[in-house]
Amino acid sequence: MLSSAPLRLRLLAAAAAALLAAGCSTMQLAYNTADFFIERYADDYLGLDSTQMERWSPTLRAALATHRQAELPYLAAFFDSAQNDARKGFTREDVHCLLDQFERIYRRHFTLAAATAAPLLADLEQSQIQALTQRFREEAQEDADAGARPEAERVAKRVERYADNLRWWLGELDANQRRIVGAVVADLPETDVWYAYRDRKRRELIALLRRDAAPAQIEAFLVDWLVDYSDMPAALARSQAQLRSGVTELLVRLDATFTDTQRRRLIDRLTGLRRDFLRLQRDPHLAPVAC
Repeated sequence: MLSSAPLRLRLLAAAAAALLAAGCSTMQLAYNTADFFIERYADDYLGLDSTQMERWSPTLRAALATHRQAELPYLAAFFDSAQNDARKGFTREDVHCLLDQFERIYRRHFTLAAATAAPLLADLEQSQIQALTQRFREEAQEDADAGARPEAERVAKRVERYADNLRWWLGELDANQRRIVGAVVADLPETDVWYAYRDRKRRELIALLRRDAAPAQIEAFLVDWLVDYSDMPAALARSQAQLRSGVTELLVRLDATFTDTQRRRLIDRLTGLRRDFLRLQRDPHLAPVAC
């Protein structure tokens, strides 16, 4: 759906991706070892030394404890809503509600991620900041290379990414479903504006780190960027609205084509995630849903 991140704010976002990629049967194990994998990811991305890791580990563990208590109810509620909608068939109102929930979850997660990453970023040595600068440059060049490919190739890759994701939820798509995915995804906005915006914000982050900014300053910068969208270009805001509309159109149109086997698979996936996010809580409950 929608995504943003500095360093792709991979420190906590990587944990969420790992949990979903792990699948329902290993969710408990993945969640209970998330601190280890996040530490390894942070070390790989930033080149940390043992002293830096030792200083940061208590912050990470506290954040994960907060996540278990405060955020899992929102994830469980999201998948509860989604599995209920899948059983009866998705309407546009259903999808708008799910996207509202997703946006709320996203903002809550990245608020926590910003608070968790800021002390680690503030602790980087100048040599590590220089290495991060070079990594950002390389990733920006990869973005530019991707944007320079012929439009037909870019569209085909985007369509295939969506189709791959849908296969995980539904199983194989038939010819008509692939046509729907192709038609809807081809009209989704390009990512050039996002690439330019992300590159600018990354350069601003590097400048902040070079000035030895305090953790509170770095956290505020990350929240302004990733949670409050305080200086998001108008063109990017319009693209996000178009993306939301496209996702809604795609799910509603596909719902009418689901086979019984596909719908059952989708319900099973969603119900399993709901169950696991409830089981991971010490006091299992669903967060309230406003829509």
